[in-house]
Amino acid sequence: MPPTPDEQANEELVNRFCQDWAKRDAALLTTYFAQPFEYMVWEGGPVITTNEAFIEQMGPFLTKLKAVDWVVVRSQVIGPMVINERIDHFYAHNSTFDNHPHIAGLFIVRSGKIAVWRDYNMR
Repeated sequence: MPPTPDEQANEELVNRFCQDWAKRDAALLTTYFAQPFEYMVWEGGPVITTNEAFIEQMGPFLTKLKAVDWVVVRSQVIGPMVINERIDHFYAHNSTFDNHPHIAGLFIVRSGKIAVWRDYNMR
């Protein structure tokens, strides 16, 4: 069964969000979030629920990187849920600290914004 127009819009939103990580701008990324929202930083890790907390957590991390490139390998959308498989490439100024986690991302989209986001390491 092909995705509905709403499902296509949800998947496109999540894909744009993933692409915008390349801009390394935490404030820009918060424009994708519903209010309230939930972001689980890593499996079993803290849950961020405010734009300010997201910027505080991710802003310094992103500015220390030379480049970021999230590659969506595949995704599936079911109503408001988007699940994607990604390779998140984080390039440090010193390549010794580059990181390339293989991720399964779970997103719930409400009214055109990300309301829930949880990432799970696939390795």
